[in-house]
Amino acid sequence: MRWLLMLCALAAAALAQAGALFAQDTLRLDQAREAAARAGKGVAVWLTLPECAGCAEMASQVFTQPALAARLRQDFVEARIDLASPAPLTDLDGASTTAADFARRLRLYATPSLAFFAADGALRYRYTGVLNADGLRQLLDYVRRGDYDRQPFVPRQPARPKLHAAPPPVNAPQQPQFSLSDSAGQRRSLADWRGRVVALAVGYTHCPDVCPTTLSELKTAIEQLPAGLRGRVQGVFVTLDPARDSAAILAEYAAAFRPRGGRAITTLRGDGEADTTALVRALQLHAERQPAADGADYTLDHSAGIYLFDARGRWLGVAAYQTPTAQLRADLLTLARRAGAPHPDRF
Repeated sequence: MRWLLMLCALAAAALAQAGALFAQDTLRLDQAREAAARAGKGVAVWLTLPECAGCAEMASQVFTQPALAARLRQDFVEARIDLASPAPLTDLDGASTTAADFARRLRLYATPSLAFFAADGALRYRYTGVLNADGLRQLLDYVRRGDYDRQPFVPRQPARPKLHAAPPPVNAPQQPQFSLSDSAGQRRSLADWRGRVVALAVGYTHCPDVCPTTLSELKTAIEQLPAGLRGRVQGVFVTLDPARDSAAILAEYAAAFRPRGGRAITTLRGDGEADTTALVRALQLHAERQPAADGADYTLDHSAGIYLFDARGRWLGVAAYQTPTAQLRADLLTLARRAGAPHPDRF
């Protein structure tokens, strides 16, 4: 038994030493192909961007798993390409190109993306989208089997609740990470509301119509929930204009939209430009300043809608601006009921 434990410990140590997948940028894909040919493997290329929140999620939560790294390295030599890099790139055939041109040749126009090549440099499969560990394991099995002609790869997911809200983009993080300050100056993230449904809206207090309409619709939808479920929904309003929206202004603004019998709307703001930028990237928001006619003020063109997160912090949907209240209420009801389940479904 002792020798068996020692073998297990040695195996675990070997996996730990293997390191995270795609940890270093690559500019010489031809060298990766040569190394793969010598080892009888293919080449797996990871295409990423510094501002890609879905890429960051996979890098921290998926690529760091030793067993999964060992599984990929059984069949492939890995190579990471930063699509923002202006440096010359040598492709698998030894030709000089750029990272952006290489991605265009593969018809990969978004990140995160993975491309798998045979030892001779022939493309085997490409995939764009955020994957969790089980999803990447499924993709590796799919590529190994060579099922390309039979059906495209679609990761199997446990049953998700049926919502009226549109699903998040496939290249968005499944559990967005951002940290902002509430009205008391305390740093908050989605993890602070585990166990509750989060309905998040973005905007600014000078917004003439979209923001108050959105918060009014959220207030009404929560008030139409059964009394015992209203407390399971946490409304959140995040300003995209922290320069003008102080903590006090935000708190006063949101107080008008507190649902009867529900929780007060939590307001959040970035302490610096980096905070707001992280939120914009995580949720793939649009926010563009538009000068007023007199040049003395400005408005913001920004994404509108309500971003829905379940009690486990998973981003499940986006209720578009002016979604019928009955549909928004139905989605909140579905998620609130699941939040109270003794053993929430894992998905």
